[in-house]
Amino acid sequence: MRICFWNTNKNTQINKYILNIIEECSIDFFVLAEYRADVEQLKQKVGLHTIALEEAITVGCDRITILKRGKNIQPGFQNKYCSMQIIEGKYILACLHLPSRLYADKLKRSIVISRIVEEIQEYEKKLNTDKSIIVGDINENPYESGCLGANGFHGIPVYKDAMKKYRIIMDESFKMFYNPMWNLLGDFSFPPGTYYYSGNEVENSFWNVYDQVMIRPCLRKSFVDENLKILYETKNQKLIDINNHPNKSISDHLPIIFEIEED
Repeated sequence: MRICFWNTNKNTQINKYILNIIEECSIDFFVLAEYRADVEQLKQKVGLHTIALEEAITVGCDRITILKRGKNIQPGFQNKYCSMQIIEGKYILACLHLPSRLYADKLKRSIVISRIVEEIQEYEKKLNTDKSIIVGDINENPYESGCLGANGFHGIPVYKDAMKKYRIIMDESFKMFYNPMWNLLGDFSFPPGTYYYSGNEVENSFWNVYDQVMIRPCLRKSFVDENLKILYETKNQKLIDINNHPNKSISDHLPIIFEIEED
């Protein structure tokens, strides 16, 4: 299954870009944050290309919109920042749009993250599966505490370490996620991140990877490495400006895409 996430920054004219991505990349699940365009119009346009899209139930999470095609999907835990979906009764897809750094510091975000982690683990027990996937705008980089910390998502950059499944800290067990997004941070590949910010803070990396996917280690062999991408163009349109930064007239975030081969 191919999944795309995009924070569309409330652009009411974003549908033409979404349509191009769905067509070109054969997307099964399109997870959208800050989507304010006409979803019925999008479904109609996609239908003209013989693609049937349905909207997943996200009641309780108005920050996330999920479009799907050809999959059995049922809603799980929902709150302001997370829409959890159960795919085919065995995959847990936690779709996130966490609080902005402008309005919530890392301590406030840690409260939100802790609740989501608890709910993921409850559903893993309930469904007897570890096939959990986190995707969304986390508003943190992979190296920050909410993503990397054991009391956060615990997203480890190296699979060999993540395959241990959990760590013991202060006599407590903490499960791990594998976070492949570390591989896309920096200028060894283009683009260097999903979000660009040129503020005057003392510490500023300019490029950030706020938009991420993390998986439980059991899904590593099913994860298609070469299909993990930060999209910066389609066949018809670029999503970046003349400075090679996200084109803010489209969105200030770039979309990410990844693929997991199903059993």
